[in-house]
Amino acid sequence: MNGQEDKIRVSEHRTGFALILVIVVLVVLTAIVYRLSSSISQWKHRQQYMIDYQIARYGCESGLKYALVTVNGLAPVYVSRPNEPDFSDLFTMSDEEYKQMMQDWAYKLGMEIDANNLGKDNFTANFMDFRSLFKSNDVNDLNSLPTDYNLFSEPNNINDVNESGLLGSNELYVHGPYGPPWPYVIEPVEIEFGDARVRIEIIDENAKLPLCWGISSDEKVKKEAKAAVVTFCEWMQMEPNDIEPLLKQLAGIKEIKPFSVNLKPVVTATSQQATPGGEEAKSPQSRRMARRTRTSRTRSTTVQETRSQMAHTMDFAKLMHSPMIDLEKLAKPVNEDENRSESALKYISLWGTGQVNVNTAPRQVLEAAFTFGGDAAEIAKQIIKLRKEIPFQNIDDLKKRLFSYTDSIEKSKSYITFQSNCFSIRVSATSGVAKVSATAGIKKEKEGNAQKIGIIIE
Repeated sequence: MNGQEDKIRVSEHRTGFALILVIVVLVVLTAIVYRLSSSISQWKHRQQYMIDYQIARYGCESGLKYALVTVNGLAPVYVSRPNEPDFSDLFTMSDEEYKQMMQDWAYKLGMEIDANNLGKDNFTANFMDFRSLFKSNDVNDLNSLPTDYNLFSEPNNINDVNESGLLGSNELYVHGPYGPPWPYVIEPVEIEFGDARVRIEIIDENAKLPLCWGISSDEKVKKEAKAAVVTFCEWMQMEPNDIEPLLKQLAGIKEIKPFSVNLKPVVTATSQQATPGGEEAKSPQSRRMARRTRTSRTRSTTVQETRSQMAHTMDFAKLMHSPMIDLEKLAKPVNEDENRSESALKYISLWGTGQVNVNTAPRQVLEAAFTFGGDAAEIAKQIIKLRKEIPFQNIDDLKKRLFSYTDSIEKSKSYITFQSNCFSIRVSATSGVAKVSATAGIKKEKEGNAQKIGIIIE
């Protein structure tokens, strides 16, 4: 009897052990399958990202080439904005303040309509924003696109809302100097290159503060140049412990290459050794004699090479984009809301510009520019008021319309311009989760030809 009970117990132990072993094996197999499927999934994601990245990279490079090829047709035209708020002070506003300003403006326009008995169509044609209907002039939405279409042709009549007859948006927006929001020269354009979605933005670099001023070597304006940079930084709500490191970084760049408004083409001379022609002696004795007399037979010639003005711009652009400048601190948001984010970096030009366009620069940049002559705040206020009606044509026009500040304007004339010639082209391409961006700086010469300053791929 005991023997039979022992056999039953052994059988039960074996069954329990087998069950535990099966469970362990199943758990191990499940873990292996999960790990294997996870690894395969990650591998597929990596492969897909690499494919998406290559597509985005190709789209970005294609978009940039397309923009650079057609950039000679870029001819920005100023727009009149007499009845609109100026874009100058928007960067300091929060979302709530911005919305309140737009509501007040809409109310004011409504009162003017009632007072002047203007028709609704006239009001909407002049003051309403229809960009939400057309999605930033997406050329892919057009039924037919001319083969000779130029991205930068002026005026750009693609999706002209005043000719479309489509009304219905009631959203107001503040125009920049060229119509689109500052600092865009034209409305950003979106194009499809294969599976990539490409966005092209053209930015006016003369509308920003030239950081080159901070490395000025002109003895007469050293203090003013430093004050211009400090004034701008204070405008952008930067703390003293952020401004001082920036000035030290600029001082380090100045030791490499100082800035001056009167930089001349650089002529470098190199000495080259030249030996009179003739066949080389073939016999050993002749070669020994040639070595002894080589010094007396060799003459030195000097070759001069000239670097153009454009070379200075390239040098400054390289230095300003180098790790010598802490761009992360400049990119620190001044205010950051749900829909808007502003930083000092947005208002700084790193492409070697030396002048500010009085027709396109915001208030804080104008005040920095006229620090070189004095009465900066008063001059900036008058410029903002007058340029909305009629842009300034030249220095004489500026002096005439602001005759009370002629002396200050004369002192600052080397640092201002009235027609922008330096632009940056930013192209971003997305495919799947991959995104590639590139920015090219260009400078237009008097002949109208555009020269490339440099390209940065992010």
